[in-house]
Amino acid sequence: MSFHDQRIAQINSELSTQKLIQKHCDSYRLCRKVIEDCKSAKNPKAYRSKHQAEYQLHDSLKKELQDLGVTKIPSSNKILKRIENLESEQATTVRKKQELQKKQKTLDIIRQNFTALLYAPEISSDLLPAKREPVSVTRDK
Repeated sequence: MSFHDQRIAQINSELSTQKLIQKHCDSYRLCRKVIEDCKSAKNPKAYRSKHQAEYQLHDSLKKELQDLGVTKIPSSNKILKRIENLESEQATTVRKKQELQKKQKTLDIIRQNFTALLYAPEISSDLLPAKREPVSVTRDK
């Protein structure tokens, strides 16, 4: 069962990472749009100073995504699909773990019963059916 525990922990970690990537990518796209709009602004310097917070957020998100191993921003659908697959795998793994736990519990009960029978003191003779001597049938003449 430790395999399933490890796999569940690994999936949880991957899920957390994917959800963080999703959040960062969504924010990055919004910031990116603001930065791209600068190209069509009448006064780019004024536009940039007005949107300085978005520029800083864009830069920090870009660095965080790189730290997470994201070099190309995936589509929202791709990230959602990854998250759905991980959640499905997590549910399957949890279900398998629960099935194994039920089987383990049954095996433990069987083992306990077997051990109890194996090491039980001999059954006392008064609990056993009495041994009967064969009766000879003779006829009186």
